[in-house]
Amino acid sequence: MIQTGIIALLLGLFIYFGYNYIDNITKRNIGIGFDFMNNTAGFSISQTLISYTEADTFGRTFVIGLLNTLLASFIGVILATVLGFIVGLMRMSKNKLMSTTALVYVETLRNIPPLLHVLFWYQVVFLNVLPPFKESFRVGNWLYINVRGITIPSFIPQDNAHSYVVMVFVALVAIAYISYVKKKLILRGVHKTLWPLQILFLLVIVLAAWLMKPYDVIMPEITKFKFSSGMTIRPELFSVVVALATYTSTYISEIVRSSILSVPKGQLEAAKSLGFPSWRRLQLIIIPQAMRTMIPPVTNQYLNLIKNTSLGMAVAYPDLTSVFAGTTLNQTGRALEVMSLVMITYLTISLITSLLMNWYNNAIINKKGDMISKEDIPYDV
Repeated sequence: MIQTGIIALLLGLFIYFGYNYIDNITKRNIGIGFDFMNNTAGFSISQTLISYTEADTFGRTFVIGLLNTLLASFIGVILATVLGFIVGLMRMSKNKLMSTTALVYVETLRNIPPLLHVLFWYQVVFLNVLPPFKESFRVGNWLYINVRGITIPSFIPQDNAHSYVVMVFVALVAIAYISYVKKKLILRGVHKTLWPLQILFLLVIVLAAWLMKPYDVIMPEITKFKFSSGMTIRPELFSVVVALATYTSTYISEIVRSSILSVPKGQLEAAKSLGFPSWRRLQLIIIPQAMRTMIPPVTNQYLNLIKNTSLGMAVAYPDLTSVFAGTTLNQTGRALEVMSLVMITYLTISLITSLLMNWYNNAIINKKGDMISKEDIPYDV
């Protein structure tokens, strides 16, 4: 009876709030539904990955905000992972200067709110440190750095389908061959670096792209007030990415350090007795075992970084929250539809990220060839 009463109470509250919502929006002559997605947006967006004009629809603004969110999340995750690994290894260094520098880095950045990180990088660094437009720092004719951002050549794809097919085919062959060679070496018990082979295949892909020219390179041209060509990466994106990456890297560094310390000391002593140098001990013995305990908490940090990209709204970065839950909501008044769509989108991105990381975690745990089982040992041994 108590459970039935609680369910009835919750259902009653849901009906009550739903009735009030419908009554309020009806009095304001606001409709219900997602038909507004086909209406003309009528506002501009500062940074887009796809073409956009003010005559496009609200559905187009949703796609643009989503792509900007994914862009900031992808770059931030990669940068945070690299910084986190480096700082985590520095924390364990016997060099006092390196370990102390890493300690100060971690304790300083992780105890400051991420919103202040974003505002600091935007207001202090990018708006006051970089030179003005007319005094742009330049590298040749292909790189310009100023307070408006970084301008680089733009790449315009051409209608040359066979060149893309050849490049994708070469890349797939390279990945398959390197994976095959690596698997053979592991089965033979040989640990050999494959970076020369990887660089060779990368050069082949670059050479194929240069010969087939599937795109046109448009160099930036500066005029009196702006660039007439080229692609400009605005400081809002840099502020969000750098701020969230450095903030998240402090937590990842602690995860890396604790995961390495969780590996039994005997593993390190065995690697030393076999004559492995320090870097190879870390690469072949310590980190592969630490990854099993490292990935789940690192996944949580990735999810936090993806959700924290919404803080870009404070510096006018046109992400999903700013463009759709901000400007679009203000113009349409469809609060329930807009907020529900934004929340479901963030939920979907987070679930996909968790799914991929869980798949990677299971692949590492169940990986064969890196551990010896009883079935691999002859009976007479």
